[in-house]
Amino acid sequence: MEETISVRLPKKDLSLIGEISKEKNVTKSTALRGVVHNGRKEEMLELALDKYRKEEITASRGAKIAGIPLTKFLDILFERKINFHFDVEDLREDAKNLGLL
Repeated sequence: MEETISVRLPKKDLSLIGEISKEKNVTKSTALRGVVHNGRKEEMLELALDKYRKEEITASRGAKIAGIPLTKFLDILFERKINFHFDVEDLREDAKNLGLL
């Protein structure tokens, strides 16, 4: 369900939304929805990575939170040089999530 909200943005951000709108030939509302969508994806990835760093979740759960395949999440861990932790329980969860158990 969609909902209309009112939000105050700094002039710099409003200007950026205007530029995106013109470049993509879409309304400012459509441009802003695109920015929010992409930002949401990035925020969920950062949340998952933070929880993984703190060893609060497994890689499989991190991938699920981020909305990306496990292999992509593992690639990001490697690229960002985040220590990989994995134990038997993690293996069980990953196998279950992959439909192997």
